[in-house]
Amino acid sequence: MSLKKLCFLLLLITAAGCAKNNKTFTLKTIRLDDYRHNTIPAQGLYLKIYGDPAAATLAQTASYPSELTLPAVFTVSPALPMTLYKNACTVQLWGETTGYISSCSVDMHAYKIVFPIDMEVKSDSLDISLQGSWQ
Repeated sequence: MSLKKLCFLLLLITAAGCAKNNKTFTLKTIRLDDYRHNTIPAQGLYLKIYGDPAAATLAQTASYPSELTLPAVFTVSPALPMTLYKNACTVQLWGETTGYISSCSVDMHAYKIVFPIDMEVKSDSLDISLQGSWQ
C-alpha cells in the first residue's frame, strides 16, 4: 500500500472519529471487570446509570451473583441513548443486600476515543467497560 493511500486512510478514520461530537451513543451493555469488595456478603450485583447523581435512574441492569467470576456482562435495560460528548454520566454498582457499593464517572471531556464501541472506565474501586453503538 502506498504512503499516499495510507495517509488518506488515516485522515478518513480521524475525520470519522471527530464527527462523533453530535452523534448519540446507545449504551447496550456494561462489562464489570473488577470492583473493590473487602467484606461484601454473597449477593446479587447490579448497575445503575445516572445522568446526574442527584436525578432519577436512567437505566438499570439485571442482577449477577457476586460469588461468580468476573468479568460479567450486564445488559442495560432499556438500551440508553446518550450524548457522551455533551453530558457526563455516572455508573453505580449496587448490591441487593448491601445497597450502594461503588461508582465511576464517564466524562468524555477528560479524553476522546475515536470509536468507543468498547470504552473502559475506571475509578479507585470500580473497573467497567461500556459497550454500544453510534446512531
